[in-house]
Amino acid sequence: MPERAQMRAVPNKTAVVQITAVHGRRSLRLKSWLPEYTSGGKPVVLAARELPSRAGATLSGPVRVLCLGPGDWLIVSHEREPSGLREHIERDLPQPGLVLVDLTPGLAVLEVQGSAIREVLSKGCGLDFHPRSFPTGRCARTRLAQIPVVIECLSEPPRFELYVPRSYFHYLHAWLIDAAAGSV
Repeated sequence: MPERAQMRAVPNKTAVVQITAVHGRRSLRLKSWLPEYTSGGKPVVLAARELPSRAGATLSGPVRVLCLGPGDWLIVSHEREPSGLREHIERDLPQPGLVLVDLTPGLAVLEVQGSAIREVLSKGCGLDFHPRSFPTGRCARTRLAQIPVVIECLSEPPRFELYVPRSYFHYLHAWLIDAAAGSV
């Protein structure tokens, strides 16, 4: 289980928004520019699991896969060492034309949850966070609070993980606290 920093709860009239830093998450990016992968014509299979080809789709499990766009996936896990996870995935890569990059040192992860979190996220992003539009198992690469973020909806009641460049971590954490406090 990933190490979690102390949780910050921000009261909102009838709800609480919880913001937690998640440590120990491994992140790899798998990318291809080959037409057979970017068009969805040829599936990419890793560890006997077909990766999602539709942007916004996810594949759950101990090693989760988020499809960020055609031929572009974020692979996240907390079960293996970064080098071990990379070696495990590289052994399964079907053929040349796929590039795997370890993003672990460059990405920070925030877990946000609570009954008001969809409203809070909507304050800094143009995505529709209504459960019909952004249900469990959905992800998106977007801008939140003017910075690049990957957002994944993990469960209901609403619980999201935000993957942010490490240099923006403190800014986004403070922005979330301010946005949640402004919901009062």
